[in-house]
Amino acid sequence: MRNARRHLERRLLTFCLLIASVLTACGSASANATPTLSLDAIYTAAVETFQAQQATQLALTPPTSTASPTTVATLPPPSPLPTFAFTTATAGGGSSACDNATYVADVTIPDGTVMTPGKTFEKKWKLLNAGTCTWSTSYKLAFDNGTLMGGSPSFVTVPVPPGNQAEIAVDLTAPSTAGSYTGTWRMQNAGGQPFGNFITVVIKVGSSSATVTPGPSPTAGPSPTAGPGPFTVSGNAGAANATLSYSGTTTGTATADDSGSYSISVAKGWTGTITPSKGKYVFSPASQTFTNITSDVSFDFSASLPSPTATATP
Repeated sequence: MRNARRHLERRLLTFCLLIASVLTACGSASANATPTLSLDAIYTAAVETFQAQQATQLALTPPTSTASPTTVATLPPPSPLPTFAFTTATAGGGSSACDNATYVADVTIPDGTVMTPGKTFEKKWKLLNAGTCTWSTSYKLAFDNGTLMGGSPSFVTVPVPPGNQAEIAVDLTAPSTAGSYTGTWRMQNAGGQPFGNFITVVIKVGSSSATVTPGPSPTAGPSPTAGPGPFTVSGNAGAANATLSYSGTTTGTATADDSGSYSISVAKGWTGTITPSKGKYVFSPASQTFTNITSDVSFDFSASLPSPTATATP
């Protein structure tokens, strides 16, 4: 490219010198002659000739390749984030706004009560209807887990509106083997769905208490001189809250506590009979006679429920 430019410049210089020689010759031949071409026209022609040659040279020069622009890939629009649905676990393991039960208190047989093997007892709890639905008589307290102790579901006896409390009891029998036992119960609605707090009965079964074997009544003798009295006849009635009627030289009634324990105060020399009772319970012995009491005496009854008659499940 550089050699071609130099060659073109030499040719232009030669052309200009040739034109200058012609002009000089014309000037010396005749001073009065008018030149055919003006100096400006000559320069213009020279320039146009140079430009034409330069354009021809450029046209013959192969074009320099240029890098094509790199196409940038267009990224697709981001996908929308997935929507997650969250659920809230209901507290109480099945409780709902409609059905809910809250433990209030043990009415009978506090946890840890000691029982003799095979002893029957009534466990009663106080519960609060903490839901928004009334507990109908189709609602019940049912066994959930642990030791059944011969219990069966206990139905609500009267409707319990929301915010009200109810006492619900089950009849149970202590196991025949010594040890600690726990039975867990829970409310169920009319559809059998459990709800509310878990409630428990916790007892300790020990060895059987010694019982007094009834024998012939001793012969009345002179008034004893030992101790001024009064004295106490006490023991276990065999059933919680059983009623004990006593008659003789001192007459009255006493009520066993939640664990079945009872205590009767009698005067010195008391002779009489104690008879326990409670609903459908059967007591053994049915009564016990004492004669001429001159010291504290301990006596235990046992109680049991009659075998239930098979009935249709509600």
